[in-house]
Amino acid sequence: MNHRLSALHEKKGGWKAIDHFLHEGFANEESLLYRVINDIIVFLIFFSIASIVLASVEDIYNKYQSFFDISEGIVVGIFTFEYVANIYVVKRKRDYILGPWGIIDFLAIAPSYLNIIDLRAIKVLRVLRVLRFLRLMRMLRLLKLVKHATKQYEAGKENKYGTLKMDLQIYFIALFSVVVIFSTLMYHAERGVVNTAFTSIPHSMWWCIVTITTVGYGDMYPVTVPGRIIASVTMLCGLALFGLLMNVIGKSMMSSLFGSGEIGGTES
Repeated sequence: MNHRLSALHEKKGGWKAIDHFLHEGFANEESLLYRVINDIIVFLIFFSIASIVLASVEDIYNKYQSFFDISEGIVVGIFTFEYVANIYVVKRKRDYILGPWGIIDFLAIAPSYLNIIDLRAIKVLRVLRVLRFLRLMRMLRLLKLVKHATKQYEAGKENKYGTLKMDLQIYFIALFSVVVIFSTLMYHAERGVVNTAFTSIPHSMWWCIVTITTVGYGDMYPVTVPGRIIASVTMLCGLALFGLLMNVIGKSMMSSLFGSGEIGGTES
């Protein structure tokens, strides 16, 4: 009897340790463990995006296919653990699951699990193309970087140099997000065109950078209707990014010259 009670206490103690770890790592934003896990997740977001981009180059994917497949499984496993842990630690689980961040986390892993199904029995190539396209949803996790940068901005806005650093960080995250997302969308929209110049995502990134900077060399341009719609939105995003950059530079100059980042501000 005593042995059973001690075993029960050990199980309860073990579960309490796991519960404490999950809450410290995924709910307590002030803890060191939370910051470490957050840094790991950020690294995996960039690693996953880099893998998707490089895998679009046929020669690279054929040469390192096993590496891409194994790393994909590891990344999806970690993202799944994070998603389940977030559901466990939040008080209002329904709000997280149906909220924007919960949906983004779910869409980041769902296509990979659908891919586990034996699609050879279906023998429909379009299904495979749809699943590959749905992997783009993982790009939306870039928006979580903006969320973390915004929190850091609110915490350090009393420091003008810290504020400038956060402004630049948010700008470059937004720039990176636009380049990656729209380059990938354009690649999938134009890849089926005969003799297309959009042969991979890295090639499409060149077009995206030329477009958002309004240079317009004309060496690459979309010919399909979806491609032209994507190009139109990319151009508008380029204008928005230019305005954001001017705002950051303007605040930096005002802060340096007048000691305030706001019009009419006074020196402290």
